Amino acid sequence: MNTWNRVALLLLALGVGSVGAEAADPNTPQGHQGKLKPYTRAPAAVKLTPAEDQRLQAGEAILRTTEGTEGGTGVAVQLIAAPPEVIWRTILSYDQYTRWVDNVESCTVYKKEGKVWYVDMKTSVMGFESGVYTKNVVNQAEGWMAWTLDYSRKSDVDDLIGYWRVEAISTTPPLSRLDYATELKVSGVPSFLVRYLTRESLTDGTAWVKKQAEASLR
Repeated sequence: MNTWNRVALLLLALGVGSVGAEAADPNTPQGHQGKLKPYTRAPAAVKLTPAEDQRLQAGEAILRTTEGTEGGTGVAVQLIAAPPEVIWRTILSYDQYTRWVDNVESCTVYKKEGKVWYVDMKTSVMGFESGVYTKNVVNQAEGWMAWTLDYSRKSDVDDLIGYWRVEAISTTPPLSRLDYATELKVSGVPSFLVRYLTRESLTDGTAWVKKQAEASLR
């Protein structure tokens, strides 16, 4: 999922290596088939207040989060001066994440089954290393993709879900809206990492996509 999504950082706080849990292992199953409800249909655009919409139009990323001792949820909304196809090309360039996204140590697609992409991402945040295996369902033609953990492998978080949503606002000049949401369930993870995941990772997630997508058009 994107996780997470930056998709990567969502993974970041994940279980932070061995903080109270076993390290990520591709040869060991997660131990369950999902504790969070995955996104199985196109999400609606996040409804913004008039004040939030004004800030969005001014170029600001809109962020909403909730945090608790066992994880957090959040969504970020950002306008990007690029068409949807460029934004999707940016998001799906997993081989470039180590260059584009802070804290990502490695990111590879280890399997593809049609529109389902399986991604192995490892991050390092504040000295803590972590790894997550995600199952990403890419519905680019419908303007969205969603992720969960790959439950056949052991990740450093208990559970993780999320989505990207891309909507064209105008074609001349090109302008698109990006919605990025994630929900994380953890145990034995420091609260500062949960805050980092549910706040900074969301705003940074839309920020790096905006930066790289717009740069590719110059």
